[in-house]
Amino acid sequence: MQINITARHLKLTGAIDSYVRKKVSKSGKFFYGDDVWAHVILSVEKSRQITEINFHMGKLVFRAKEQSPDLYASIDLAADKLEKQLRKQKEISKIHRKQNLEVSKEKKNSISEVFSYDSMEDSRTKISEIKRFDLRPIGIEEAINEMDLLNFRVYMFLNSKTDKVNVLYRKDSGSIVLLEPEM
Repeated sequence: MQINITARHLKLTGAIDSYVRKKVSKSGKFFYGDDVWAHVILSVEKSRQITEINFHMGKLVFRAKEQSPDLYASIDLAADKLEKQLRKQKEISKIHRKQNLEVSKEKKNSISEVFSYDSMEDSRTKISEIKRFDLRPIGIEEAINEMDLLNFRVYMFLNSKTDKVNVLYRKDSGSIVLLEPEM
C-alpha cells in the first residue's frame, strides 16, 4: 500500500514519518491491492496539531480528521477513526457477499429443478456444465484482450458501443470471429 505524507507548517522528521506509516499501514490490513493508497496531511495551526487521513480504495474514499495539542495523539485518534470506518465497510461487504451467495444458490437450485442433464438422451447434445457470469459493457478490443488473457476460445460480452450481447470466438486458423445480433 502506498502512503503519501504531506507536512504543513512543520518539519517532517524520520520518527514522525515512520510512526505515521506504521499506524496507517495497520489500517490497510482490511483492504489490499494496487488501487489502495493513503494520503496523510499533518498540519499545525496555532497550538493545534491536526492529522487528516484520506484512504483511497478504488472508487471509495474514507476520511478521518482529528486534532489535539500533541501530534502523536492526533495521529492515533485519526488512525483509530479510520480503522473503525474500514472495519464497518468490511462488515458491510461481508453481509452483501453472503446475501449474494445465498441468492445465487437459490437461482442455481431453481434452474437445476427445471433442467436436468439426465433427461437428455443423446451424448452429443448433452450439456456437461453451465457457466454463469456477469455481463459488463466493454469495447471489442478489451474483450479480445480479456479472451486472450483468459485463454478462452469463445467469449461473450456486452458491447459498450451497441449495448448488445456479442460473442467472440477463435477459429482453428487463429482468426477471430465476432457474432453480433441484428434486431
